[in-house]
Amino acid sequence: MASPKGLPGLVALDALPVPEDPVLALGRELWAEPCMNCHNGNRYTGAPKITATEAWAPRIAKGLPQLLVHATEGFVGPKFTEMPARGGNPDLTDRQVAAALAFMVWASGGAEDALAYVQSTDFPRD
Repeated sequence: MASPKGLPGLVALDALPVPEDPVLALGRELWAEPCMNCHNGNRYTGAPKITATEAWAPRIAKGLPQLLVHATEGFVGPKFTEMPARGGNPDLTDRQVAAALAFMVWASGGAEDALAYVQSTDFPRD
């Protein structure tokens, strides 16, 4: 599934595996809205494509707690691409955002990091 450039074409939810971990499985469902809008491989958004290990590796190296800050508070990248706070959905809780983020990392070459994060005390428990 994960590869340097990711799955071919635009990635839809049904193309992604269902993780055994319940938090990651929840993250998969949450990915469908709003994360999929930008992280499905639409190159015009500037968002890293889910399953693209090459694009995700430097992000994963920053650690999931730092990525969660970017996902919850918003972030403007070095090429002036924007990650809107909570994916543009202010109703998502920290736990929901973290689950979706962990799923994207899991599906994009960071399975061990994602599993360790959802089992850690740093994972939001709201």
